[in-house]
Amino acid sequence: MKPPADVAHTLNHFFDEHLPLTGFMGLRLASYDGHTLVLKAPLAPNINDKSTAFGGSLYNAAVMACWGFAYLKTQEAGIVCNQVVAEGHIKYLAPVKGDITAICKTPGSDALAQFFEAFHSRGKASITLQASIACGGSEAVTFEGRYAILRCTS
Repeated sequence: MKPPADVAHTLNHFFDEHLPLTGFMGLRLASYDGHTLVLKAPLAPNINDKSTAFGGSLYNAAVMACWGFAYLKTQEAGIVCNQVVAEGHIKYLAPVKGDITAICKTPGSDALAQFFEAFHSRGKASITLQASIACGGSEAVTFEGRYAILRCTS
């Protein structure tokens, strides 16, 4: 396993190379310690007509926080795979009136071990991850998604 600090930089690089939407949003890795991933995006390019964060930007930030967590975990484990979002559910609890900070925390070592074990034995696996976005100290957005990894066939 590679240490989190050795793989964290790969997420912004992946965003820059493959996901132009993250660049338009200004979505960047703020921190990653192996247990918690934090992505940030400024309000300005994500603002709506009510001067709050656009719901689509909030959805994308939450999706990408979880996607990024799964991606970095596969990087730590040295797994080369295709990764996709299989399912996602979001709840908008309050408007976000400032910069967007999306946080995904580890689902726990048991869930991660099962995820990797399934991939190694079947060539595919999925994991459920959660993200949140707060505003003014209160939770404004909750997200839960299922992410799948598939063995590369090239």
